[in-house]
Amino acid sequence: MKKLDIINNYSIRTKLLIIYLFCVLIPIIVTNSIVYITIKNNGVREQKTNMEHAVERVKYDLGSVLDDCVLVSDHLHNDITLNDFITKRYGSLLDYYESYNYLLQNNVINYYYNSQHVYQVTIYTDNQTISDSGNFIKLTPEIRQSEWYRQFHKNKEAMNISVYYDNNRKNFEFNNTARTISITRKLDNFDKSHENILKIDVDYNVILNDILNEKMDANLYVCNKNYILFSNKKSNVGKEMFDTIDSIEAKDIKFSDFFRFKVANETWDIIITADEVSPLSKIVEKKEILFGLAIFNLLLPTIIIGLVSHSIGYRVTLLGIYLGKVEKEEFSTIESNEGQDEIGKLIRSYNLMVLRIKELIEVVFKRDAEKQRLELAKKQAELKALQSQVNPHFMFNTLESIRMRSLIKGESETADIIENLSVLLRKTINWGEDHITIEDEMTFVENYLQIQKYRFGEKLSFSFYIMEECKNIKIPKLSIVSFVENACVHGIEEVSHNASVNVSIVRSDNSLIIEISDTGSGMDKEQLDLLRNKLRNAEIDMLSNSKSTGVLNTYMRLQMYCNNNMKFEIDSKPREGTDVTIQIYLDESNFTNSLFKNNQNNDF
Repeated sequence: MKKLDIINNYSIRTKLLIIYLFCVLIPIIVTNSIVYITIKNNGVREQKTNMEHAVERVKYDLGSVLDDCVLVSDHLHNDITLNDFITKRYGSLLDYYESYNYLLQNNVINYYYNSQHVYQVTIYTDNQTISDSGNFIKLTPEIRQSEWYRQFHKNKEAMNISVYYDNNRKNFEFNNTARTISITRKLDNFDKSHENILKIDVDYNVILNDILNEKMDANLYVCNKNYILFSNKKSNVGKEMFDTIDSIEAKDIKFSDFFRFKVANETWDIIITADEVSPLSKIVEKKEILFGLAIFNLLLPTIIIGLVSHSIGYRVTLLGIYLGKVEKEEFSTIESNEGQDEIGKLIRSYNLMVLRIKELIEVVFKRDAEKQRLELAKKQAELKALQSQVNPHFMFNTLESIRMRSLIKGESETADIIENLSVLLRKTINWGEDHITIEDEMTFVENYLQIQKYRFGEKLSFSFYIMEECKNIKIPKLSIVSFVENACVHGIEEVSHNASVNVSIVRSDNSLIIEISDTGSGMDKEQLDLLRNKLRNAEIDMLSNSKSTGVLNTYMRLQMYCNNNMKFEIDSKPREGTDVTIQIYLDESNFTNSLFKNNQNNDF
């Protein structure tokens, strides 16, 4: 802690500057850096995710187009009518046209033009007896020198993907593309003795449109080993030569994957190039926002801390000057605008201290004297209460003699009453512990009521209800008896009709509820308000000044027992009776022991 005390040696201005550096400037720089890195990383992840999705869509589109064309080639490869047509050697041109018309009637080839992915179906054959037409062409030395045939012959596979630029198509006007992608295969399913080749040209524009539909800021390329076959950079490129793969800068590549054909030993690369993700470039585009953030984050805190520094420093310095005067025993008040903050409160407290310092010293002495007087009064009241409880002691032996004589004479009822009275006197004189169980307390109550019933006869009746789990809870001794006695003396005694006293003790949740009710004379509203006010403002001095202290004493003992954690209610109506309800909030210790030590004073 001594190392931290060095901060106290710096001025308030220096401390505020430290706060500015470590709580404003550095956190802003660190926070902005973290935000920038987070935004950039999120942008990179989002860009990569978008690229992955785009590549998966391209692969799906390529697979759909090429699988459709391969399916057409499979059907033609397995068509026996087509095989018979191209393998038959025709004796005359008339025979050929008859076979050709039969083929057209069966719609063998034209049927497959229904596929939107097939641009052209061409069958090349070494059968020199057929005539060249739109779908059938004789293999000539010129054709064997063409790019697609050389690729097919070089591959030596049953099926091949050929990519080449067809010069014969570049001058066509309508929707033709010189860029050609063809699926070539041998038609040797039925006859392997002749050379028959099926070439299906894929509709280049279909795949190109799928690529162009990938709306993204990055550049998307589909390439083979030598050329860029498709790109989303521009449309209407069908009549242009293929760009070479060398035109793609390796440093610009952000994502790459490949598409493998299912039936041909061929793979196409799918490459995406894009610029680096730069959140700062988007922020710089809006200079007004950047300038506003700079003012808000830097200039505004600087001005505010400067104003706060002057406000605090000036008044603290002024307070220090006047406290120096106090050290010299010069008590002067500070005449300035204190303000409503903590320093203003401190200045006002200083002024109050200067004005009342002598008065406070006198108050301290007076308070100590008053405290001693209250303590003395408390002890006197406790002694008086104890004295009032001990007075019946001299009668005990006499009562026992009377009881024995009553038994000898056969007056058992009188003997029982005297025995109950003796028990009460004995427990009163031999006080013992201040807190006893409810079960023992109710024994006192029953003894007392038996005595009163002997006195009142049939006029008095009583009943008890004690919940079993409440019997072992401890309460102040004779606390219930006091309220029962009050009910008999002030309630039952003053009426001529039969009356009753009822005691109910239950536990509800964490509360002990004691109810003492009688059907005696009751109290009017004025008497009830007077009693309630006396209990509400109960003090020790009232025990010595009041003629009747039983209820007041018991109330104060209960309050001390539960540390003022008690709810006390008393209701009464004239000629109807009085109800007393005591609710004590318990903790677990109340089930086995009292909450207070046994050496507390007894105020009964």
